Amino acid sequence: MALISQAEWARRLGISREAVRKQVLTGKLHLVNGKVDEEQAEKERLAHKRIAGNLVSTKELLLKAKLENEIERGKILKLEAAEKEQSLISAEKVKDTLFRKGRVIRDAFLNLPDRVASVIASMDDASEIHALLTKEIRSILEELSSGE
Repeated sequence: MALISQAEWARRLGISREAVRKQVLTGKLHLVNGKVDEEQAEKERLAHKRIAGNLVSTKELLLKAKLENEIERGKILKLEAAEKEQSLISAEKVKDTLFRKGRVIRDAFLNLPDRVASVIASMDDASEIHALLTKEIRSILEELSSGE
């Protein structure tokens, strides 16, 4: 355990005596009878350097997380703006519309037999039945394609 003066410690580190005094006041450097224990001081210096390095890493991680958060927020705002401009439609709205349209198509075709059964019952010719069914199916499809 070699004890040296604070001024000598400052010279060896290439810092001012004031900087050494601040280290003592902040508890980063501990003195033994007013002198610096070289070994202990070096250990403390390296420990504080590691801690400072970890703080820098933590700050970098925090900044990176904030940046990623802002990027994601920007994406969300962009999507919301596109939705308001109606250049983007929500998946839920698409599903709901498709369900309703599918229900209309299903109902139209399920009602077909009820509408034509009595007419078909009075027909004897297969070509007449075919023509009637074709006409009714086309009518359903045209009605659906026109949006009614």
